[in-house]
Amino acid sequence: MKRDDKQARQPRQVRRLSKRLDVARQLHDLEQDAALDIVDIERLRVSVTRSLWIFLAVGSVFTTTGVQDFLAGHLTPADPVWWGCWGVEPCLVGVLITVLRWEAAMIAREIEIGSKAVDWLKRFLLTCTLVMNVVPALWPREGGISAGMLAAHIMVPVLVFFLAEVMPIVQARCTQARRAVTLTKPQTSEPASPAPAPAVEPPASSVEAPAVVVPPPPAVPVEPSPTPVMPPTVATLPPVAPVETPAPAPAVELDGLGIPVAMQAQIRQLVADSPDPVTAADIQRATRLPLTIAARVVDRLTPVGANGYAH
Repeated sequence: MKRDDKQARQPRQVRRLSKRLDVARQLHDLEQDAALDIVDIERLRVSVTRSLWIFLAVGSVFTTTGVQDFLAGHLTPADPVWWGCWGVEPCLVGVLITVLRWEAAMIAREIEIGSKAVDWLKRFLLTCTLVMNVVPALWPREGGISAGMLAAHIMVPVLVFFLAEVMPIVQARCTQARRAVTLTKPQTSEPASPAPAPAVEPPASSVEAPAVVVPPPPAVPVEPSPTPVMPPTVATLPPVAPVETPAPAPAVELDGLGIPVAMQAQIRQLVADSPDPVTAADIQRATRLPLTIAARVVDRLTPVGANGYAH
């Protein structure tokens, strides 16, 4: 027995290659799934949004220093107003981002804003940030005007504004792309209502039905003719063929394959409703099972579909 087992056992390279082929087939089946596009879109949205948030935070820190310098003036840290000036720019940026997030949600649902108040609010917030950053650079309290600081105080507020406006658009477009992906739902057949039993006619009796003799028409005196007179026609009723009731479909054994009970019932219903032999592709389309397991299920169904009864 041990020698037979060693001879029947496959070589290591064959077993290793078989495992690799199984993994490749499973990966191929997963790559064909449309839900993978949703995963890729969501990963892209998270990555892009995270990067934009980082750059927006860095730009907001720079504009916050300009706004604090404009509002604080010659105050010192001993004055509470000096500390309160640090919260003005985060408040303006927070209001701007909140409005743009709401606008992005409406764009994703294809709802037109159609309100000038929203546009005026965004422009007002940008103007406030821009003015409070440019004025200290144009009229510095100490020293002369620095062209680099002036350009930075103009460029960074505008960049922060456009970053805050691009972020909701990115989220809205990713949401639209995710909703545009259509997933193939498994074909679930509803339980068929019990059909009424066919009316079975009584089988024909072994005794033939009596012949019905059609009486001839009344005789009319005519001249003798050389043609012979036809005998009266006799009509017989055709025998009624007995109606055979279809044999019940055999049960499909799916135990031992690791398939849930609900999915087994779905496969049995698919086999019962399909007029043609069920293939592995049909089972995979209806239950989303791997192709290898679907092929094993078809092997279980082959004896049933071949001759109409289980071996």
